[in-house]
Amino acid sequence: MEDQIIISRILNEFDVKKDLLDRFRVACERLVEQILESEDIKVHKVTSRVKDRDRLEEKLKRADKEYQSLDAITDTLGIRIITHFEDEVDRVGTVIEREFSTDTEKSVDKRKMLDPDRFGYLSLHYICSLNEDRCKLPEYRQYELLTFEVQIRSILQHAWAEIEHDLGYKTGAAVP
Repeated sequence: MEDQIIISRILNEFDVKKDLLDRFRVACERLVEQILESEDIKVHKVTSRVKDRDRLEEKLKRADKEYQSLDAITDTLGIRIITHFEDEVDRVGTVIEREFSTDTEKSVDKRKMLDPDRFGYLSLHYICSLNEDRCKLPEYRQYELLTFEVQIRSILQHAWAEIEHDLGYKTGAAVP
């Protein structure tokens, strides 16, 4: 019963913040695109999303983690940067580390989690927030306390992740 109360509270908080998160999503995607352009880094695509409410509820009901607030969920807002080539992932990552405040304890390089002879869900993940200087700017001040996840992967890694997600995650089947 206690879990359901917490889940309801978090979902209500999400409903209240949804418009703010949508505006932040647009601002972050635009900012990332501008930063990459200023660094003369050409990527395949930058996309973003606010987690769907139903997916958020599913995540909250999973037994593997317990969340006490919406702020504890690091992927409510996500930015995905898809590079043309794998060797560009680290270059983009360096720019993200320089331009945003990153939570090094929660950020993870999933490329290092697989055996070298395996191919799978390979991405560089950062948990970010706007840095102090950017939060002083009027257009970003309202986003000061918000975090977002940045996923960086090559187009081939992205294609594999999409197949793995659609066939494995949604159906529960193992993907070779």
